[in-house]
Amino acid sequence: MRKVIYQVGVDFLGFPVYVEHYIYQDKLKDVQHGKKNHWVRVVEKIIKQH
Repeated sequence: MRKVIYQVGVDFLGFPVYVEHYIYQDKLKDVQHGKKNHWVRVVEKIIKQH
């Protein structure tokens, strides 16, 4: 799992707004010939700090 946080802007009061991504990646156990052998899942959260 990788966690990525970056600032996307500020709200109307000037407080920062962040986006946080949790990236999950793994290999598939049963792979048929010629198909992709991994999967990726991304969970996104928007964070406001006040």
